[in-house]
Formats: sequence, C-alpha cells, structure tokens
Amino acid sequence: GSNKQETVDVRFICATNKDPMEEVKRGNFREDLYYRLHVIPVHLPPLRERGQDVGLIMHALLEQYAREENKAFNGFSQEAELVMQSYDWPGNVRQLQNVLRNIVVLNSGEKVTQDMLPPPLNELNPVAEVAKPAVVRRMPVVDACIEADTMIQPLWMVEREVIERAIEHCQGNIPKAAAALEVSASTIYRKRERWANGKN
Repeated sequence: GSNKQETVDVRFICATNKDPMEEVKRGNFREDLYYRLHVIPVHLPPLRERGQDVGLIMHALLEQYAREENKAFNGFSQEAELVMQSYDWPGNVRQLQNVLRNIVVLNSGEKVTQDMLPPPLNELNPVAEVAKPAVVRRMPVVDACIEADTMIQPLWMVEREVIERAIEHCQGNIPKAAAALEVSASTIYRKRERWANGKN
C-alpha cells in the first residue's frame, strides 16, 4: 500500500496439489496473485509416475534416518525393495518418508526386511506385485522377424526392444520390468548403459 517502490531480494516458491487456474475460475484464488506467482511453473509428477526415482529416494532416506537414529541399516532385502518399488504411494514422498522413519525407529538390523514394513505395505505380496506388469507382451524373435518384413533382426536389437517395451509398460520402473522379464535389474542397467554408449 506504499506510494514508493521498495527493492527487496526474495524468491517465493509456492506449491499446490490443485490446478491454480481452475481455482481462479471458481473464485477460490485471486487472479492477480496467480499472475504474480505464476512466473516459472514447475510440474512435479506424483511419485508413482517417477519410476526409478522411488528407489533413489528410499535409499537416500534410509541412509539419512539410520544416521539420525544411530542405526545400522544400509539397504533393503529383495522382497522389501520389490514391495516398496511396486507400491503406488498415494501419499507421495511424505508417505515414503513416514514409512521409512517408522521402519528405522521401530526396528534394528542391516537390511530392511519385508516383515519390518508397516501397513499397508505389510499386506502386499512381492511376488504378486511384480506379477502386475505381466501384461507386458513379450515379443518373440519370430514376431520380430515377421514385423520387420521377414528381415532377420540382430538379437541385441530384439532384446533391446523387448526391454524398452517392458520398462515403458512398468512406467519406467526398472526393477519391476526386470522381474517381469525374469532377469536382474542390474542386467538391464548394464545393457542400457552399453546401448547409450553405442555398443551392442
């Protein structure tokens, strides 16, 4: 309300789980404030759409919380990791934080095991969870040859197509794709790194 201009050095960062423009149209949010804040919009997709980010975040949080609570945790059992990677996380990162804090505070050990998972994760079966992406159509070599106008494709090209398709069907979740393809996640990471470097 002042009649003179003041110089300040601040940056406002605002977050919402609603569409701000829709709220403006409904009269729930001031339009002038919207345009003052809406300078550099950043869309952050929910955790369930961020594929392997879940693994990176949960390992980082486990390390942080174990250090804070003076616990020896340094990783997850295969079953616990599969359940956590497969879960949809409706509460996003906040829910993941709470789950890991719960595990670290109430348990001890080097690995987070399936029996340490709190509800509702303790009700999930890792085998059933990784079976969900089984709808992935595994394209056999014969199909690849037919679809390529009877030209024989190199095996690595067919393998790459199958792996990339599985990852796409699993929303970028490589451990889930690996489980569906019955290979280790490290195998997929290694192959993708080779392909990225132009190797077969």
